[in-house]
Amino acid sequence: MALPHARYIVLQHEGVWKINLDNKYYGPFPTQALAVDSATGTARQASEAGYPASVLLMQGTQFETLWTSVAD
Repeated sequence: MALPHARYIVLQHEGVWKINLDNKYYGPFPTQALAVDSATGTARQASEAGYPASVLLMQGTQFETLWTSVAD
């Protein structure tokens, strides 16, 4: 059985940078870069534990993949 894909979404929420994972918000972070760094570090740990993991940056309705453990 495959493990669920952990998607760490970095976005601005209520005027600050946060990370959304499974519809739960983590943060706030003072800058986008700090939120991305935190999300990437956590995603790497999830990947090392066997979970497929990705870090996405949400801007408006668009998503940009910043890091992923999933091969194309």
